[in-house]
Amino acid sequence: MYIQIFKLISNYIKRNISQDFLFKLQKILVNTSIYIRAEDLIAIILLLSLFLFIISLILLSVIKWPIIISVLFLFLPSVIMIIYISYNREHRKENIEEQLPDYLNQIASLLNVGLGFESALEELSKTSKGPLNNEIKQLLIETQFKKPFNESLMDIANRNDLDNLRYIFQIIIHTRESGGNLAEVLEDISHDLKEIILLKKQRRASVMMSVMLIIISSTIATPFALGMIGLYSEFIEKIGKNNPLINTIPLASFGYITIQSILVSFLLGVVLYSNYKKGVKYLIILLPSSLIVYFVSRMIFTTIIGL
Repeated sequence: MYIQIFKLISNYIKRNISQDFLFKLQKILVNTSIYIRAEDLIAIILLLSLFLFIISLILLSVIKWPIIISVLFLFLPSVIMIIYISYNREHRKENIEEQLPDYLNQIASLLNVGLGFESALEELSKTSKGPLNNEIKQLLIETQFKKPFNESLMDIANRNDLDNLRYIFQIIIHTRESGGNLAEVLEDISHDLKEIILLKKQRRASVMMSVMLIIISSTIATPFALGMIGLYSEFIEKIGKNNPLINTIPLASFGYITIQSILVSFLLGVVLYSNYKKGVKYLIILLPSSLIVYFVSRMIFTTIIGL
């Protein structure tokens, strides 16, 4: 029965969602080593969301937590999957960048012994492992089906959205077309890449303590403090003193947490990657975490002090 329901939902998604969207999502899943059909993944997320939402509504009648927590449960599977895919993509990119200098060195060595560039790639693909080598294998398969070599090479960079890879492949294409010494060029690029990667690691290590403090402050300290302010206002109201702000405090707290999470996410993107757009993935983590800390802290201390 459950399998039939799952298949019905999956087929409905396949028929009614844009095929371009499903195709793009499928490519992302394959690139992040998630081997499942896109429509099946969406169906699983929808069923899990519905199940968690129903459970949260049942708990709502027992624990009396705010309805927004149930809404958060509704989006929890989607958030977890987005975080997992984003993490896998970034981890894969980092692996490719770390493998690239040695890979270029090995290609240069094969070129120095007389092999052509494409032959060097084919020989190296037989013994190497990792995501970069998987991309090279895909390139070699595409060229066997008469796809232009330069086009397949640039597709690797575009598919993985890596600027370093894009620039290196452009240099390789230009050097081959101009008849330059490709082996020497690859050795120079490899040396420069190693220095760039080392500088990136040093920069991240130097700011990691500050990053951890920012994350702890935005996801734990601030939501906890705002939750306590709200409880204090309710306590003042309960002992008979009028508090005109009591109805606006939850809304103001929610707005403050949201704005802070957005700003902190963009700040992390700038500090860690020098690109504020990459901070969006942190927003997916920080905002739900901050709201959960806010409501859970209120719920726990409300129970303790008996408000």
